[in-house]
Amino acid sequence: MDPVAGYDLWSSTYDDESENLLVELDERLFGRLLAEVGVRERVVTDVGCGTGRHWKTILNAQPSRLVGYDPSAGMLTKLRLKHPGATIFQSAADRLAETPDEGCDIVISTLALCHVPALDTAFAEWSRALRPGGDVLLTDYHPTAASRGCCSFRSGGRLVAVEHHVHSLATVEITAGRHGLKLVRLEETVVDDSMRQRFASRNMLSAFDQLKGTPLIYGIHFRKAVSPSPGAAQPAPGVRP
Repeated sequence: MDPVAGYDLWSSTYDDESENLLVELDERLFGRLLAEVGVRERVVTDVGCGTGRHWKTILNAQPSRLVGYDPSAGMLTKLRLKHPGATIFQSAADRLAETPDEGCDIVISTLALCHVPALDTAFAEWSRALRPGGDVLLTDYHPTAASRGCCSFRSGGRLVAVEHHVHSLATVEITAGRHGLKLVRLEETVVDDSMRQRFASRNMLSAFDQLKGTPLIYGIHFRKAVSPSPGAAQPAPGVRP
């Protein structure tokens, strides 16, 4: 299914999947990324916010404002039930129309970039919305895992796969860089022996044996370049500042 229809259907059970291993790994990885940046009194924009899976964690860090964008009306309905006063908008990842230029300090996007066909327009929009020195915290399905298929769920006894795109890590970094977003840190979550018990508790040991050594998800921290002050001296060509 296309992402909007797929997530509309998935929204009724999305928050009930407590045993979803990818969701658990993503929450751990996102928590580490979030701990690297100061959230308190900063404006946070969640792109592809879904049901607000990370909102409790973000709100506990006391941002000055938290805004969500998602194209799925079903997912946003679930978010509003959990956070009645939420500021949310139904919109795609490359159209943050309610956020002015340089209107936020942090852009986050978790397990959503694989549903964005054109990275260039998305990163251009995120950079537009970010203040200089602002941060992008991104998690997504690792391209190695995504190339084998990802993002599926069961509904009415059938397996539903949501359309996705495979973006290499190099492509993500290069595209972000074209819009002034510099890589701070990249972390890949690889299936190893430390995860064996997590697979076993879900009766998934056969999957563990097949996936051992395979990266499942990744997290990236980008930072928007700070423009030099007007009249500031510039380094000579070929000289690193």
